[in-house]
Amino acid sequence: MNAAIQLLKKVTLSLKVGCEPGKCSPVDSSVPFAFIYGVASDGLSPFESALSDKHAGDTLIVSVKQADAYQFFGHIFHTLSKALGMKIMPETICLEIEVAAVTDPDDREVVQSVASALKHGGCGGSCGCGC
Repeated sequence: MNAAIQLLKKVTLSLKVGCEPGKCSPVDSSVPFAFIYGVASDGLSPFESALSDKHAGDTLIVSVKQADAYQFFGHIFHTLSKALGMKIMPETICLEIEVAAVTDPDDREVVQSVASALKHGGCGGSCGCGC
């Protein structure tokens, strides 16, 4: 049986993005995105909560307003934005998310992920967020 998404698991997602004002329809190409689940010191983000207990092969669709995006994605917001190639967030972002894999990470990956979460998702202050 496939492992469920739980704390400190490496989660690999396949993301399809597609948004137009008032309408979201995922495009054909997908973007891989991997992160360690549950490493932020302030608890699970709403995004992580939506993924809780999902397994490889499970899918979900989320639609998030620009004003709520940072809070929704939490510590992975900047890394995710970069992976999706979004320098400017659209008014609404719609993601079709497929859980590609749930695995045990290497210890080094966990340490790197915790360090990245502690420094504001890895932006290093270069995103203009004021951190």
